[in-house]
Amino acid sequence: MRPALLIVLMTAMGGPPAAAETRLGPGVSLAHGSYSTGGGMTVATELRRTAEGKTALCGAWAESGSQSVYTKGASRSILSDASVYSGGTRLLSGLGLLPKIAPRLDYAGVRARCIALDLPWRAGRVPEVFLPRQVISPGTHDDGGHAVRFQQSGPGALGGSLEIIPVLRRQSGLVRLSSGAVVAGGHYTGGGGLRVAAEIVPVSGRAHLCGAWSDLPGQVPQTEGVGRALLHGANVTLGAHRLDIDAGDLRRVRARHDYTGTHANCLDTGLDWHPALARETLRLHLPARVVYRSTTPEGTRVIRFVPSSG
Repeated sequence: MRPALLIVLMTAMGGPPAAAETRLGPGVSLAHGSYSTGGGMTVATELRRTAEGKTALCGAWAESGSQSVYTKGASRSILSDASVYSGGTRLLSGLGLLPKIAPRLDYAGVRARCIALDLPWRAGRVPEVFLPRQVISPGTHDDGGHAVRFQQSGPGALGGSLEIIPVLRRQSGLVRLSSGAVVAGGHYTGGGGLRVAAEIVPVSGRAHLCGAWSDLPGQVPQTEGVGRALLHGANVTLGAHRLDIDAGDLRRVRARHDYTGTHANCLDTGLDWHPALARETLRLHLPARVVYRSTTPEGTRVIRFVPSSG
């Protein structure tokens, strides 16, 4: 087979249509890579049939917003060295033409770009992206001699940095949760789940949301890193008012049945404290949604988060 033609498609394609810019469908395939310092990248791809009966690779990629200073910009270099195979045949080398998008739980429907391949269309092919292992930094006297490595594993773009300073900042001003803290949660259809406990507390004359959350036992690797992303999308209401607050900034702790006495961090709600706020009902609304979707040669796997009804 001749080398793949690295030509961004500028003509319409058939079934379903694809062009230079398109949207990925429900058959998207994911590849994740992570850095030893935390954070990583995810590549989402699928194959499409062109109007001429050829094959095109369509895709996009994302990287963690929180990364070590040593890995900034490394993802693009890794992407340029990536390869795409199907059934043991290499289809393409280098994915630098794919657009960068924001990290998310479900990549079906995201904006993507297509690359034409010199390959006749055949239904049933599934792209497999291979991200090369790399030593990003060999380690120096300034960083304590710790090498920074990248490998194809982990939560990818949902992973966060392991830097010390952000962790300390999240844990500053800890309080212990009372027995009246509101608890919400749910389970993943692939196993395991999420639980969060929070309450409204006065801090320096302001109303704060103080809380902590946990991943529950039984999770599969595909839902690693999903919990905080779900909390980022949660709605927090106090009485009839929706609070302008990001529950994803709450502190993560080990799973437990009772959160009374748990050390929690506090987030400013923007409201001045008044004793009447203590009588308002606090609710944490976690979204029911697909948290993982990927197609491999063995089939498509979809994992959903189902909030608890209580």
